[in-house]
Amino acid sequence: MVVFEIIVLGANGGPSEYGTQSFILRPVRAESPALIAVDGGAGMHQLREMLAQKWNDNEDYDELVPSFYEHDREPIEFFVNSKLSIQRGLSRSLLQSLKRHGEHFEDANTTNKAYKLFQGITDYYITHPHFDHISGMVINSPSIYEQENTKKKTIWGLPHTVDALQRHVFNDLMWPDLTAERSEKLKLSYLNSKEVHKCTIFPWDVVPFKVHHGIGVKTGAPVYSTFYIFRDRETKDCLVVCGDVEQDHAGLEESLLEDFWSYVAENIPLLHLKGILVECSCPLSFKPEQLYGHLSPTCLINELSNLNTLYNSSKGLSGLNVIVTHVKTAPAKRDPRLTILEELRFLAQERNLGDLRISIALEGHTLFL
Repeated sequence: MVVFEIIVLGANGGPSEYGTQSFILRPVRAESPALIAVDGGAGMHQLREMLAQKWNDNEDYDELVPSFYEHDREPIEFFVNSKLSIQRGLSRSLLQSLKRHGEHFEDANTTNKAYKLFQGITDYYITHPHFDHISGMVINSPSIYEQENTKKKTIWGLPHTVDALQRHVFNDLMWPDLTAERSEKLKLSYLNSKEVHKCTIFPWDVVPFKVHHGIGVKTGAPVYSTFYIFRDRETKDCLVVCGDVEQDHAGLEESLLEDFWSYVAENIPLLHLKGILVECSCPLSFKPEQLYGHLSPTCLINELSNLNTLYNSSKGLSGLNVIVTHVKTAPAKRDPRLTILEELRFLAQERNLGDLRISIALEGHTLFL
């Protein structure tokens, strides 16, 4: 049964500035146009692009995806597992909800529709405060003062995220402090690692976990990110959405990833783990010292192998959708996303992980898990 609808606003890991990481979540076939976001690297521009997509029920799904490497565009089947339910643009369910709840929505122009859609995002769950995960959210934030917008937004995060956003972004220097008490429209709120938080608009539990993300260039101090588990309280199905991360290693004081996978295996039956959206930024050609707090295919397959060991399933991780995000663009002959996907699939087969369904997250598309 499909439970989660995931709109990929951005999945790029930089250094290209377009379409950096941002996902919008909602229950499949929800009646309300309410939405939550995980990260905010992309925003209103991508919403306009997706709203401009035209429906054609008779169209064969032979879409070409922007690549700009061997060819400017490549067939979508190069990037996704054949069993992944994916659609270009926004779902009919969401568009119908917007029509039902938005006066004259169908007659509005694309920009006005995008504003209406953006208003529906009531909560942002931010993994960490790097620009490629917050830029769209920050640039879009003044739109909360549009005359027709009566809704408020809350930005959630672990202390390392919320403190940085308050001190270094919404500080009246880098950006107006729209979170000040007098504004009332935008609020920063703390989450605690491993503590269950009840989503304000959906019947979901949200559990954040602190993970490592390298060290500061100047300070040498640890940098942290966040993994989020979203659990539907009715079906018990879960979705994992990850921020940037590095593997646990001897130089780290805490085994944060090990703790996370243990929690997943102990609390989420494999059948109820609908998918993992996780970064794999660099191909195997990158040396460990070039990863800078990220994962390569070897690192990611090591982590999935650890999860497989914990589940101890005779079929491996068969049926599990792993959606790869945050691939970094780089000068190369071949699209790094295709290189990473090929490497991951080869390593997964070598490790006997079963029918693990690995795909690339494509901005401008909606996934159904």
